[in-house]
Amino acid sequence: MKILYVSQSFFPSTGGVSYYLLWLGRRLAEKGHSPIFVNLKPSKRQSEEVIEGMKVYRTPKEGRLPQDVVSGYARFKELILKVFHGKEDSVDRLFNKHLFGFEDYVSVNRAFENRIRELVQTEKPDLIHVHDFQLLPLGQMLDDLGIPMYFTWHIPFTEEVHRAWREFIIKYMQFYKKNVFSTKPYINAALKSGLGWDRVACIPPFIDIEKPKSEFRKKYGIPKDEKLIICVARMDRLKGQHVLIEAASRLDLNYRIAFIGNGSFSKEVLKVNEKEEYHKELKFKCDSLGISNKVIFTGAISRDMLMAAYSECDVVVLPSIQEGFGLAITEGMAFGKPVIGTATGGIPTQIWPGSNGYLVEPNNPASLGEAIKHILSNEEVAKKMGEWGRRAYQSGFSSERGLNDHLALYGLL
Repeated sequence: MKILYVSQSFFPSTGGVSYYLLWLGRRLAEKGHSPIFVNLKPSKRQSEEVIEGMKVYRTPKEGRLPQDVVSGYARFKELILKVFHGKEDSVDRLFNKHLFGFEDYVSVNRAFENRIRELVQTEKPDLIHVHDFQLLPLGQMLDDLGIPMYFTWHIPFTEEVHRAWREFIIKYMQFYKKNVFSTKPYINAALKSGLGWDRVACIPPFIDIEKPKSEFRKKYGIPKDEKLIICVARMDRLKGQHVLIEAASRLDLNYRIAFIGNGSFSKEVLKVNEKEEYHKELKFKCDSLGISNKVIFTGAISRDMLMAAYSECDVVVLPSIQEGFGLAITEGMAFGKPVIGTATGGIPTQIWPGSNGYLVEPNNPASLGEAIKHILSNEEVAKKMGEWGRRAYQSGFSSERGLNDHLALYGLL
């Protein structure tokens, strides 16, 4: 089959969706299918190129989109991000969406629509699969093509979001043959918001990992006899780094914590000054608790160095107050490491307490500290948890499983 994947970004741009589609594309190509990609044209990229043998088309075909349109588009999509991540609950902004960039959001989608209509004539895809909220309106815009269209929603979808916002999203989802969510609770919320049972599918995220060439402990001066705790997450209070710092202050072990990530979630959702303030707050907390010498803030690092961090750590912790899915847990399991996460979002779908790690209550440093201490103080327990997690990753979260889920979605299995 020839499958046209549409997303805001694609490799070499970094980000979860970019890697998700790259991994999926590789697997589909191995099976003899032809994945084609359409995304927004980054600066200094060509309108057409081939990446790893796969065709990539950029939007728009000629020139660039007007900056004021891009700015308005960014403003509205960031509003959607805020709403569904619990950072914005004002329904007034929905009712007055024209004041918050909605027309520009639609205009960018129209640019994608024009590009896709051209490609339908030249590439003749068997189906179209749109990824994430940025391009949600394309289902309605391209409804007349008569080509099966699928959509994947990559962020949280919960009943905590105002019903008017949920119904606004569901209205667009009705134009797709299937709408893919990462967890069953998200599907449940979508069904309660009015989406038909025959329009939903559940495909948990999946990842590929690479053997690292870098040495994380060597770069950051961490001795081999120190237990290494890593937390891979953007700098955001909702990720709970402050909770992990307080939990760590209770440990009477020889350890080091590495906080990996920055505020790249969005300049609108997490403004630069907000990220810096939170970073200062975390450093002050480390100083006041007397553990500054045990904590490292790496900021953004290369993917190879990230792979090294997973490879060399003793436990992966994700202390989120709120979470979408929690791919850091998935990556930890892939490297055979015990994992600890909070019981929120998609984390409970990945952790089987006592088997591959532990679930703890969000915002509970005492419980988190106990879980970390138990794993780091019991090497045999940690080893068994890591082995169990590795098997769970291979069966439930590998790109091979992701491929099979998509083939089943498309009716090819």
